[in-house]
Amino acid sequence: MCDDFTPRLRVKDLEKLAAERLVSLRAEGEELHPVVNTTRRLAANFWGSAWMRHLARCEAGGLCLAPGRALLRHGCVLDLRIAPGLITAKVSAEEVFEVSLRISPPDEELLENLRKACCGRIDSLVALMEGKVDAAVLEHLCAEEGGLLPEPADWHMSCSCPEWGEPCTHAAAAIYAAGCLIDADPMLLFTLRCVPPELFLEKPAPGVVTDYDAAALGKAFGIELDLE
Repeated sequence: MCDDFTPRLRVKDLEKLAAERLVSLRAEGEELHPVVNTTRRLAANFWGSAWMRHLARCEAGGLCLAPGRALLRHGCVLDLRIAPGLITAKVSAEEVFEVSLRISPPDEELLENLRKACCGRIDSLVALMEGKVDAAVLEHLCAEEGGLLPEPADWHMSCSCPEWGEPCTHAAAAIYAAGCLIDADPMLLFTLRCVPPELFLEKPAPGVVTDYDAAALGKAFGIELDLE
């Protein structure tokens, strides 16, 4: 159980080992991108905060992620990269473990539903990156199911460690560390999900009523519009 997790190394030793390994690996010529976050909230901006809230929901649903936060906060994520559909990381614990997280891309139906919800309602790419768009649009984009944030079933994890749990402690650290990078650069979320953000900036064709518009009009005038 997550609540029973006890590191095999003391926190002080974890931090010391991680710092020493970072120096050693860099001396060997490795280009590393460590991620460290010692703040309580872990994120300060819209998409990073949305990622962290999503992980909190996953934890409430039984996914064991809390030990990963401890490793992140003690400087154990020595390297983390985000690419289309893929997160890779080096995480220091008893050894330096290699983590690979593959994320299934959203299916076409999900993307089309999101596109319809956003169609013509996002002013600019900057507004989307900052989360400064209509609240109803954000509700669609950040929905627990059917949103842009990956659901637990979308994760395919592997780690060089001997732990049997999924996610293991090191994969959990990488998942949280990815949220920190997304907090600093929201475009990485769209890269990870293999979704061009421009998809959500499309304007509806003149005279075309979207599903979103139909719902708003129906509520305003007490009628039901059938777009089929």
